[in-house]
Amino acid sequence: MFLFDIPTHKLIIHFPIALTVIAVIYDSWALYAKRPELHRTSYGLTLWAAVGALAAAGTGLQLAEIVRIDKAAVTGHAGFGVAATIVIAALAGVRYSAHAQEKKGYPIWWFVLQAAAAALIAATAVTGHRL
Repeated sequence: MFLFDIPTHKLIIHFPIALTVIAVIYDSWALYAKRPELHRTSYGLTLWAAVGALAAAGTGLQLAEIVRIDKAAVTGHAGFGVAATIVIAALAGVRYSAHAQEKKGYPIWWFVLQAAAAALIAATAVTGHRL
């Protein structure tokens, strides 16, 4: 739960934030510049963002039980965090499935989900910063 007297959650949270934002940048760059090879980079970033988001959500929920913080403040942050984790994990699963089946192409709804995940991650970061 703690590493070097620092909550593990605080050590993990920056990875899904950065990876999700960078993944949406790569996907938008690939769509704008018509360079589909950049989607492969975004795919890898999305997979690791999902892993990081699952770890961050798990450690955050554990930390909320240990630390005595106003429950109303934690509820908003946790709600955004869990929603972001669900969206990122679902997107990673769908992209992984398409990659495993060697499907070509990039459906635009993947970009919409990626942008929604980035927005949820940003909302989670802003509400978490206030804690």
